[in-house]
Formats: sequence, structure tokens, C-alpha cells
Amino acid sequence: MIALSLIKNKKFKFVEKKIRQKVLPNECRLKILYSGICASDIPRAFNSMAYRYPLVMGHEFVGKIIKTGSRVSQFQTGDIVSAFPLVPCAATKKNNCEYCNIEKFNLCNDYDYYGSRRDGSFCEILDVNEWNLFKITKNKNSIKNKSLIEPTAVSFNIIETLKNKIDLRSKILILGGGYIGQITARIIRNFFKKTKIHVLDRNKFKLDISRKETTSQILFSKNKNSNKLISKKLESKFDIVIETTGNDQNFLNSLRFVKKNGNVVFSGNINKNLIISQSQVSNILRKQITIKGVWNSSFKSKINHWKQAENFISENKKIEELITHTVDFSDTASLLKKIFLMKTGKLKNDYLKGIIKN
Repeated sequence: MIALSLIKNKKFKFVEKKIRQKVLPNECRLKILYSGICASDIPRAFNSMAYRYPLVMGHEFVGKIIKTGSRVSQFQTGDIVSAFPLVPCAATKKNNCEYCNIEKFNLCNDYDYYGSRRDGSFCEILDVNEWNLFKITKNKNSIKNKSLIEPTAVSFNIIETLKNKIDLRSKILILGGGYIGQITARIIRNFFKKTKIHVLDRNKFKLDISRKETTSQILFSKNKNSNKLISKKLESKFDIVIETTGNDQNFLNSLRFVKKNGNVVFSGNINKNLIISQSQVSNILRKQITIKGVWNSSFKSKINHWKQAENFISENKKIEELITHTVDFSDTASLLKKIFLMKTGKLKNDYLKGIIKN
């Protein structure tokens, strides 16, 4: 079985990996069909943020079951599936942590993770716990789009966090025009058609894609003086601010741009240490801001963001326009390097979402 291995920072290699002759009793063997490239994969590969080396990345994927373990009961050969990438203690141990006991699996105290802490989907074949599998039941649109269920479920978690906070009068600012920002805007627009949604990004290409779904598109440039003027105009203007980029300055901007008694959601993986000044803390207190964090998504619980994500993707044909790059598996390393160069300003950035086809 061929896999793309991150053998050290910035260094990929296609390797032949042995697979077990027998699938473990509680696992299913998948032929990977499509894998999505997550924004977090780039710092993991190029900024020394991998938990270990070597590592096979990839946690957004769709595959076909080709073999099942002896204890597998909910799936069979031929099923098309995706997978919740976080492996909670509930999936592997008899004694669950306090969060798994109340079905808050994304908050598990002792978890593993496909494509991060254990090998993931940038490969031909992957064995996955039955517990983590999600059967694809909606066959509308391309199977390729189903690799977007995982990040779309994260966006539904963002919306769930803001439950009862969004209405037709809400003025919402999304920081970041990447996939999470784009899909969050579309979900809000789907349920609240007249709500004012604004998006801020440094990339005009991404802002142009968001144009049909948002009220306004705000371009931050490389000019610091220009950005200061824009920031001044945005100060205390929004009921809800959603940070999706992980940029340290955007975390601080969220606190600045939100209104008094407003709501801030942090969903991006932060890129560096964040220093909050005394005056910024005072601003939080005086505004009485509510700040909430979002981590992953809800799976196998009463509120199932994965089912919501599957339904949304199946019913929205325009989802395809968010996929800007599709490459064969053999070109994965090349695309990852290209994305890194685009994000660091060394190449023209016309990228939003990349998909790997096996």
C-alpha cells in the first residue's frame, strides 16, 4: 500500500506501508477515494507542528469499505463512508471519561486523531474504527463533495454555538474567507436569508467567491496604515464576530470589532502565542462580550453535526465552486508545497480548497 509520508518538516516521501493481513475485529478497511486538504495540514507539514514523524496526514476523507473486522455490525463491504477523525476514549476503552459519558466526544480527555496523532488518509488504504465511521446515505452530487463533510460539520458546530443569537437583525462579521468561513456564511444565509453577513480577508480571490453569499467583502491589504483605517471603521460594529483563520491578530480584532453585549466565536487554530493587553481585557469586561470556542464537531449525539453537514452538501450543488484544486494522489506533495508558497506570499494565491483523488 502506497502512502505519502511526512518524514520530517517540509519533507514528503511516497512509501510502501505494510497492512495487516487481517483487519482488527472492530475496524473496517477502506479504499480511500478522496481526501480534503485542511488548512491545519499546512503548518503541520511546513511549520514543525506535527506531533510525530513519520506521519501520514489527512483527516477529511471519503472511502469505500473493502473489508470488515469480525465484530463489525453496522457496516458492510461496498459501503461509502467518511469518518469522524477524533478517536475518543469511548471508541477504544471500557472506561469512558466524563465527557464521553455525556456524548460530548469532541471534548474527550484522552483522544487520538487520524491524520494528526495517528496515520490518516493521504494513502491508498486505511483501517478505521467502526465507531468513527459515518455512512454516506445521500447520493446527490459528487462523491468527491462528501470529503467536505468533516469541515462542514465544524461550521455547523459554529452555528450551534450561536444558537438563539442569530436573527434577521444580526450583523455578522466572519474573519477569513477560507473554506470554514465560506461554508459558515452559506449555512447562515440558508437559514437566515436577510441577515447581514460580512467577510474580511487579505485575499481578493476568496472575497470574490464569497460575493454572492455575503453583504459586503472587506479586503485587508499589506498596507498597515490602510488596515488601521479599516479597523477603526469596523470598531464595535458587529453583533457577532466569527474568527476562522487562526491568525493571532484576528483574535484581537474580534474583540475590537464586536459590539457591546456581543458574541465572539473562536474556531481557527491559532498560529502563535497571543498576548492580550490590559486595555484589551478591560474592553472585554466593559463590553460584556461573550467569547466561545469551537473544537471539532458533534458526532453520535442528539445534535449530530455530521448528519446536518451531509444534508447540506447534498442539497447544495454550488458547493463544488469552493473546490479550487483537485489533483491525483501522485501530485499531493506538489500541491501541499504550492499551497504553502501561496500562503507565504511567494506565489499568486488563487487557492481555497484542495481535494486529492485516489
